[in-house]
Amino acid sequence: MLTRALFLSALLAPGGVPDLAAVTPPDSFAIRAARVHLGGGVVVENGMVLVEDGRITASGANVTVPDGVPVIEHEGDLSAGMIALHDHSATRGENYDSTRAILAEAQLVFALDVGHSDLARLASEGVTSIVVAPGPQALVGGITAVVKTTGRAVKRRAQLDVSLSSISLRAARFPTSYAGAVAELTRRFEEAEGAFADAAAGKLPVLLRVGPRHEVQRAVEFAKRLKLVGALYGAPRAGELADAIKAANLAVILPPFDPGDDSRGPKSAVQLAAAGVPFGFALDAPARHPASLRLGAAACMRAGLEPSAAWDALTSGAAAIAGVDGYIGSLAPGMDADLVLWSGPPLDLGSSVVAVYVDGKRVFGGDE
Repeated sequence: MLTRALFLSALLAPGGVPDLAAVTPPDSFAIRAARVHLGGGVVVENGMVLVEDGRITASGANVTVPDGVPVIEHEGDLSAGMIALHDHSATRGENYDSTRAILAEAQLVFALDVGHSDLARLASEGVTSIVVAPGPQALVGGITAVVKTTGRAVKRRAQLDVSLSSISLRAARFPTSYAGAVAELTRRFEEAEGAFADAAAGKLPVLLRVGPRHEVQRAVEFAKRLKLVGALYGAPRAGELADAIKAANLAVILPPFDPGDDSRGPKSAVQLAAAGVPFGFALDAPARHPASLRLGAAACMRAGLEPSAAWDALTSGAAAIAGVDGYIGSLAPGMDADLVLWSGPPLDLGSSVVAVYVDGKRVFGGDE
């Protein structure tokens, strides 16, 4: 049986988290758990997930396990792995260049150090996939990538990172003003070359970096005018403009929330959910502990967000925003076997991660 003791012993080991070079289970196995969170708010009591060759082949209350397939019994909860929609883990500073404003063809997947311990730390907290994003300095920071915490890329070209934030304005480097930034970006999208052409055609979503209310308004108007698809990132109070964001067909990636933050930030998630705006959560590790991802969702629940909406924002909803909902984010048959076993309900901050599987391979915790 998977035990809490193994989780604790792993944390007490040198380095604090286990190495990702983990024991590989059989090609086929099943996990029976007290509660299985399938996705979309569906929770099955005494459910099961069947895994074959790294993918989920069956899940639910009535799963037939073929003869000879081992069954892992778990007394807690089983869910899909969480997805951080904006992160800098394992990039070693290779995800930005402060000297250039436009880095449209830079692919962030190549900034990732797949052997870095950051990835093991993410896995130990139940985060199985991240969107690797550039730093905020550039006007166009490059193309984000969705990668698993084993280092495998799920989607190498996820979004074109575009900034309409004051953070990207520089006194000694163009652009120096909002007007200059909008003019340059408009020119690039209208000339439509390379990644800009893909984004202008709707083939490559944009990730629009913003902050205060006026930057959100500017980004929404910009996206509507150029008919861009994608998401806003960086505005804690985006919910105050939920109707305008919905009209622009944009999603929202909420920045990390800290204890003591303005309560209007977590309330933003409630407003977005009420308006039907897709949203998820950023992590921005390694500057933040991986546990911050779940803490942010819990803060939004305290502000009134329904638990099912909070969990979707960490899993299936996040996968949809990143364009990978056909691969990760739920426990539906056909999905990658990215599984997290919890000691209790995932959104109960008293629950801990007992074991984690990525592509059907155990990368954290569990029994031998």
